[in-house]
Amino acid sequence: MIILPQQVTEALDILENSGFEAYVVGECVKEMILGHSPQDFDIVTNAEINDILFAFRDYRISDEGMNKGEIMVTVLGMVIAVSPYRREVVGQRVMYAPDLETDLARRGFTMNAMAYSPKTGLIDPYDGKSALEKIADSDEMKKVVAIGENVTVNVKQGGKPVAQTIYDMSKSFSMCPSRLLEAIRYCAEDEYEIEEQTRNCMRANVACFDYADSDSIREELQRIVMGKFAARALEQNADILKYILPEIEPCIGCNQCSPHHDFDVWTHICKAVGYSLPEPSIRFAMLFHDLGKPDCMSLDKNGRGHFKGHGERSRLLAESIMRRLDFPKNLSSEISWLVFHHDVKIPAERKELKALIRELGPQDLKDLLQCEIADSRARKTDSEPPQAQVLRKSLENLNEIVSTGECYDISQLAVTKRELLERRLARNDHEADELMNALFEIVLDKPSFNNRLMLIDIAEKSKHKLEEIQAEKRRAEEEIAKLERERKAKGRRAEPIFTKKKKL
Repeated sequence: MIILPQQVTEALDILENSGFEAYVVGECVKEMILGHSPQDFDIVTNAEINDILFAFRDYRISDEGMNKGEIMVTVLGMVIAVSPYRREVVGQRVMYAPDLETDLARRGFTMNAMAYSPKTGLIDPYDGKSALEKIADSDEMKKVVAIGENVTVNVKQGGKPVAQTIYDMSKSFSMCPSRLLEAIRYCAEDEYEIEEQTRNCMRANVACFDYADSDSIREELQRIVMGKFAARALEQNADILKYILPEIEPCIGCNQCSPHHDFDVWTHICKAVGYSLPEPSIRFAMLFHDLGKPDCMSLDKNGRGHFKGHGERSRLLAESIMRRLDFPKNLSSEISWLVFHHDVKIPAERKELKALIRELGPQDLKDLLQCEIADSRARKTDSEPPQAQVLRKSLENLNEIVSTGECYDISQLAVTKRELLERRLARNDHEADELMNALFEIVLDKPSFNNRLMLIDIAEKSKHKLEEIQAEKRRAEEEIAKLERERKAKGRRAEPIFTKKKKL
């Protein structure tokens, strides 16, 4: 049963009371059939733009989507997109349609080509609801089915041309090339699978990618890698994805010939994406991190695979992809850095870890650890190999160091160089620097010592100890000098005299 929010019902009533048809359409209908609560609602009507503006004259109206034939109307705090029936939207060119079914036909997939209104109920000309029905007690998933049309083609039978009617889905993808990725995105975000005829049509129309704009490809690709089922969607649809990411093709089926890896390079990449934290920079870093392996692979005398320099090679390939798809500069920089450093050894010991935090910064090191954990988990069939456990311990220590404010940089010491100079615990900048470094080394081993009074006390004791050492050193030097002076005072006569032995 579909229950519409009050705001949507009111918007439909306004249009119907003005003498027009009105329906909610698209993904919001699909989500309500699945029992979800959509946040965005689209309404279509046979009213023209001016009629819509007049009907909602007492409401807040925005023309933000006017170039696509949409009017954004705010009803009781909810923004609703209202548009006339449309046949096609290409860039900023809108072709309007005479009826609802024509509008539904342009929506690409059967599950998005449903309409609903409380007055007429569900309108489902392409049987989209059945594609959403998961068969109980079976492994069959919801289906992604493209909308097609019956076309007549001439085929040869017995050497003679014969007219034959076929159901052709090509128009769904030629009208909107990004739908090739949209179908994969549904599989990545939810438990969908692409229906076989639709998949065959997608393979036959991969050339449509040549006409897709880079922004739409990047946005769909990001939604794919961010999906809950990204690993499965990437692995199952590599034959489509390789046309927008040709860099992945050498990875597909590439045996790593290594006891450390149970999977080929592409399967490992897909699993690493699935295991990683759902952050765009981390997910894309995992998608790109091993693209350079096939180019860098070498076999030793035992037949084991080695991939020296694959981090740098993967970085170069990743940067090429990101330039081609117009990734934002900041995101591109983060991904490039993570790809290049994804196999750097990260210590678990707190003191060594603090040095790395000081060098990289806590957030960059945390992202790098997340990448390495995902990379490690994706190598073996075991869900949590020993290396991943060590990395998790490093991440745990890092989080504890940051959350408790534990000192990992000399600037975090409870005393300053200026205070040491003012208290005459150091005579000059050089001595103050040496003393600060000594105190910092103490605090790295014993974080609880990072207390102002305690560090001043240690500095004073260190000063006294240093003075004692220097005094003892001066005494030893004076003693040596004294012995040297005494030796010189005796002159040569003090030296042994050797004479010839007398003959007997």
